[in-house]
Amino acid sequence: MNKITSFLICMGCLFTFSQCDMVENPNDETPIVPSSDYAKIAFLARITDGSSVWSLCTMDKSGGGLRKIVDKTVACQKPVCSHSRTKLLFTSVNFKTWTNPDNSVGMSSEYGLYIVNTDGTGLSLIDHIGPTEAAQFGHLAWSPDDKQIAYVKYSGEGFRKHDLILYNMTENTRQSLKTKGDICTMSFSPDGKYMAYCASTEACHSIYKMDISGGNSQLIIHNGSSPKWSPQGDKIVYSAQGSEGEAQLFIADSDGRNQKQLTFTVSPRRWPGWPPHGNQNPQWTPDGRKIVYVSWENAKPEIFIMNVDGSKQTRLTKAEYRDENPEITPDGQSILFSSRRTDMMDFGIVIMSLDGSNQKILFRSGNYPVVCK
Repeated sequence: MNKITSFLICMGCLFTFSQCDMVENPNDETPIVPSSDYAKIAFLARITDGSSVWSLCTMDKSGGGLRKIVDKTVACQKPVCSHSRTKLLFTSVNFKTWTNPDNSVGMSSEYGLYIVNTDGTGLSLIDHIGPTEAAQFGHLAWSPDDKQIAYVKYSGEGFRKHDLILYNMTENTRQSLKTKGDICTMSFSPDGKYMAYCASTEACHSIYKMDISGGNSQLIIHNGSSPKWSPQGDKIVYSAQGSEGEAQLFIADSDGRNQKQLTFTVSPRRWPGWPPHGNQNPQWTPDGRKIVYVSWENAKPEIFIMNVDGSKQTRLTKAEYRDENPEITPDGQSILFSSRRTDMMDFGIVIMSLDGSNQKILFRSGNYPVVCK
């Protein structure tokens, strides 16, 4: 797998792993008790008249009660819900433009990494990138006890320097963790003891497992990216290159053993100089028995579901343009997703049953749905 193709596979799976189906243990241990309730859906929407900027919004789970919860322009990146489902982690962006003496246009941008309660209170800045810095935030994740946040900071020429940052919310400290190459994506194990991450080298992307403190980093999967732990913590689903350079989904034990390719389909639509689209963005059902994912086998992104062993791959949506960004509700009964249809000016938020039935448009302008309280 060459580095450019590997990077595309990683960037094609920009969605951060978020187990928003856990509640906190009263004894302050790692939360392990599943909770199936949720009251709100957080998402991004363009709701300002005459503007293309994204806002962070919430609505109730029936589609009513729209509310813009922060007075900031947000980056087009999926917000991440805490495991208690009461807080959201998101990135803001502020663009500035000016005209130079030669009439050329200059532009700068600054980014903020924030936490906010789902009711819009308690806005708190975690990290900031100034307008003179060439950097961005990406791949946000909460630890299972909601006490730490991990994120990637891209910097340097062409954003080629990738740093994995661990932020301790209790102590208000940041630590840069040492990784085996440039970090791409990461996810916490359900017990909160480990982190699986993808790192790139000149040769390829590979998946490593390390202690949450940043020590004892070990290679577990060669040629793989975007690892996501199963809810039980015994498996990892990940992306890797298929036979034509496309992204395909694989599964392995949490130590990297018993690797198996799950998907094989390839988009019939091709662009010169680029690998075709394949399959991406896997999401575990809460019981760990099925995987919901996005497939391009019909030349456009659509939502599919399969058993954890790759059997019974079933198409759930019939996209007019695009169906993607699936989010499984904590009760495991429904799937939220963003959809682009002929009667929509932009993406909309849609919900359907786990078998693809009962599709309902909740909001006609929105992207990246996330369940919360």
